[in-house]
Amino acid sequence: MSSRAFKCRVHVGGTASGEAMFSRDSFTFDRAVDPRTGMVLDTRTGLGGASIRGKVLFYQLGKGSTAASSWLIEAIRLGNGPAAIVTERLDLAAIVGSSVAGILHGKTVPVLSGIGARVFAKAKVGSIASVEGDTVRVVMAD
Repeated sequence: MSSRAFKCRVHVGGTASGEAMFSRDSFTFDRAVDPRTGMVLDTRTGLGGASIRGKVLFYQLGKGSTAASSWLIEAIRLGNGPAAIVTERLDLAAIVGSSVAGILHGKTVPVLSGIGARVFAKAKVGSIASVEGDTVRVVMAD
């Protein structure tokens, strides 16, 4: 196993760890994640049928409407949201969703951006990730 640490831009702070999930495509929570279960419904992400619950979710960029933040808020409220969200490019829906979940329900998930595309190229199922401050550490499965 190899471990790599990456400095990222923090949008919603916090500490989290869990199994890493990687979508090499754009991602949205709007009708693409069931907030009652945390299951990914959108098969185009490469994560269809998997649960985001308690995972560190990596994706390159957000897509879709601002309604995605509402879906994320509900998943967080129900305890079915990811442990953290790490993106290559800024995703305002994830930032708004996590921030508003904190205001409404006292629960947030860390949201960071700026992770390099090289992480997605080396991503493997079974990898573990942690977020602390502006550092994302990924332990890649062999």
